Amino acid sequence: MTSLDSELERIATELKHLTVRRQQLLERKKIQCIFQELKNRVEFGQTEEAAFCQHEIDSIDDKLKQLAERKLELQKSHKSILSAKDINSSKEEVSFTSSEKIVPGDPPNNVFFVEHPPNIPAPTVILDLEKLPPCPCKTQCPECNQFIMTETFTSVSSVTWLVCFMTALMGCVAGCCFIPFCLDKFKSTTHRCPKCRSEIQVIKKL
Repeated sequence: MTSLDSELERIATELKHLTVRRQQLLERKKIQCIFQELKNRVEFGQTEEAAFCQHEIDSIDDKLKQLAERKLELQKSHKSILSAKDINSSKEEVSFTSSEKIVPGDPPNNVFFVEHPPNIPAPTVILDLEKLPPCPCKTQCPECNQFIMTETFTSVSSVTWLVCFMTALMGCVAGCCFIPFCLDKFKSTTHRCPKCRSEIQVIKKL
């Protein structure tokens, strides 16, 4: 065990002793305050015994102040010893002995490997609401001003009814005219903010 380690152990022991001593003085002060309050209520005045209790309480306060100062000094010395120990350990890691040799091809000990960036490009933020695609995309909500990934849902539009009537006129009256109601490409797409639930943009087919 080095001298720094023994000094750290001594400081830790003394700090524990100071904590126990402080707790004992606080308990004693509490008892003295209770006794003084009871005597003041009984005698309605300041007697010699009450003055002695007050003197003892003041002395306990002085001892508590001394303990707090000593604890602060010990904590400062503990911190300085730890910083000195860290400096020494870092110097020991950097220094090489004469017997140590760096073999070519062996990686050094303090090497940090950085991972390659992902091959997938980052999603593009589309700020022009007129150019939003029919799929969910990243944009800025005009209502809450937050950068969000939009939610999309489709709804029946005039194009859906127009394609339905055109297929009916062409003779597809056996139910095939309702196919446009099942396909999203014949419906309008609505972009919605997932945070404030406001409607951002409606993409119509016509």
